[in-house]
Amino acid sequence: MSLRLRIVSLVALVLLLSMLMGTLVAGLEARAALGAELNAGLTGAAQTVRSAFEDLPRSEHPERDLRQLTATFDGNRHVRAALVRADGSVALASETTKGLASAPTWFRRLLGHAPAPFQLSVPADLGGYRSIALTPIAEIDAANAWSEFIGIVLVLFGSAAAGLVAVYFLIGAAFRPLNSLSGEFARIGAGDYTGRIAETGPQELLGLQQGFNRMAGELAATTSRNRQLTDQLFTIQEEERADIARDLHDEFGPHLFAVNMDAETIAQLNSAGRHEAVPEQVKSIQGAVSHMQRQVRDLLGRLRPTRLTEFGLKAAIDDLCRFWTARRPDIAFDVRIETPEAQIGETITEVAYRLVQEAVNNAVRHGNPRAIAIGLAIEEDAVLVVKITDDGRDASAAASHGGLGLVGMRERVAAAGGTLKYGKREDTSGWSVLARIPLERSMSLHAEVQA
Repeated sequence: MSLRLRIVSLVALVLLLSMLMGTLVAGLEARAALGAELNAGLTGAAQTVRSAFEDLPRSEHPERDLRQLTATFDGNRHVRAALVRADGSVALASETTKGLASAPTWFRRLLGHAPAPFQLSVPADLGGYRSIALTPIAEIDAANAWSEFIGIVLVLFGSAAAGLVAVYFLIGAAFRPLNSLSGEFARIGAGDYTGRIAETGPQELLGLQQGFNRMAGELAATTSRNRQLTDQLFTIQEEERADIARDLHDEFGPHLFAVNMDAETIAQLNSAGRHEAVPEQVKSIQGAVSHMQRQVRDLLGRLRPTRLTEFGLKAAIDDLCRFWTARRPDIAFDVRIETPEAQIGETITEVAYRLVQEAVNNAVRHGNPRAIAIGLAIEEDAVLVVKITDDGRDASAAASHGGLGLVGMRERVAAAGGTLKYGKREDTSGWSVLARIPLERSMSLHAEVQA
């Protein structure tokens, strides 16, 4: 059963119970009122008969007066009068008012029993009559009460039905935003984050609608960023592959050609019997192989900083600085790591290294600096501070050339629960990158990943 029907059913149950309670109270009041009315009618009739009996001995026509006295009760709705002979037979009885259709037996029982009838003795020697019997009549009042009860019940049920119909449509109108919200949730579940809900309706639903729209907007923005980062990552991969291909061509190609030439020379010297010249060619081959081995280590270091896992963060950063120093000897690196690496943890160590690596790469490629300073320290509130500064040009161009750049750094730091600030240095020319990463949250994330 839907929530709408459940609420309507609950309202209907409450209305039904209210009508039953109201009917019960009204029935008790009607029962008391009917009993009081019958007693009052019977008392008044008895008083009328007693007054007539006081004047009856002085009447010249007592029998006629008795019949007239009995006839005065014709049309009385509460009491029936009967003139009783000495032998107990009824000589004359009054005619009661004809009321509405009689009430059901169960309803008359609910109204209670009428008071017991009683007889008033006629004065002696009055035409052989013994008494006048007064009998209370409840049928007419019961029929009227039943008619009123039916009318009230019809009005109540009609009002309740109209109220339930109104409640049904009002609840439908109130739930219409929820139905819209349900449909938008289904769209989000299918991966469509473009839908929004009109922020209208009750105050209780307004907050829910605003929260949904904010959530949908954040999901859409996150999806867009992820798609952009994925595209940028593919671009970075292609650039890295192109760099590696150039390095292989520029570094390994000539040396492999030289090794091949030296090997052919050795073969020729050996055929000519000039064995004394062979060792010199062997040394040339060994030098070329040693150079290629160094190049292989440099390439592996670029692809994966093995020193980061084997020797720690400082050794990996030193290797990174040596890599760039070999290619840009005009840049002076200043590395200061003022924190025990054991307090950082593996996850934050990786984040810190990638942050330094990307900041240094951006500075060298886009800023043309003369000095780069790298600093790591732990503040008293268990926050790792990573700061990279240089004296080069504005490096913000790194974020607008399709590379991962600053966006990638921001995503890495945010995933670790930290904050990232970057921009021009205020004290002097150059560029600054500052990250603050809480270690406690990062250590808990690392523990969850390990679990």
